[in-house]
Amino acid sequence: MPGEFQSRLIASYDAQFSGMAFSPDSRPEDGFRNLGYFTPQTQTHGQACEQLVDQMVGMLAHPRGKLLDVACGLGGTTRCLAKYFAQEQIHGINLSEMQLQDCRGRLPAAHFQQMPAERMTFADATFDVVVCIEAAMHFKGRRAFLSEAFRVLKPGGELLVADMPFHGEPESFTAVLSDQEIYGTVEEYCSLWRACGFTDLTARDVTEPVWRGFVRHSRNKALHHRLSGQLDGDGFAQYLRRIDKIDQLPALAYLLVAARKPGAMS
Repeated sequence: MPGEFQSRLIASYDAQFSGMAFSPDSRPEDGFRNLGYFTPQTQTHGQACEQLVDQMVGMLAHPRGKLLDVACGLGGTTRCLAKYFAQEQIHGINLSEMQLQDCRGRLPAAHFQQMPAERMTFADATFDVVVCIEAAMHFKGRRAFLSEAFRVLKPGGELLVADMPFHGEPESFTAVLSDQEIYGTVEEYCSLWRACGFTDLTARDVTEPVWRGFVRHSRNKALHHRLSGQLDGDGFAQYLRRIDKIDQLPALAYLLVAARKPGAMS
């Protein structure tokens, strides 16, 4: 059974996922609730979310084999991962059964289970790749997740995470971001990965195209939708308040981190 924090997390995210769109131009059918990776050519939030997955997969030395998507949300990012991995080889876990139902509809040949990231029930050395996109800040705590990811990876397997480590306690989104692990530097954050056994660690700071890119894009789209009549005054103000809260989060950076479990791949 989920604990008190996990139950609050499930209820909060289920309400958000069935409420207002994450960005003014988000499409519910895409299944994305991530910031995305923005370039000058990016036209939509959905395109940015696909580009984020592409950027992450590009960091893998061996993008093949059996994959685990941790905290898979509504399955939008999992669907993007299916461009690189066979659906039958994809497994996803999440706390919310409501969200998992969406995942199963998007990828009927993949495998989805309700399971906490900190206490997985998979056998040791099950996966070639473990991916986690914008969820590690919700785990209690990261060390437990990293240790579990290390355990379920095969020797030579790779862990890939999109994360926002915080240097202070967030004052917004407290239902899902309370009691944060605090990091003074990115190196301090990376040292936790090494302490959990990972090697060959690469940490890319993509704050500008991701975090700041999302804020710019969403503000511009909200204004466009207001001027075109797609948003009324209250809806416009509501979006701006949420975008401002995201902009002001006390994060060190938005990081894409890849690392390997020592050993030779089979």
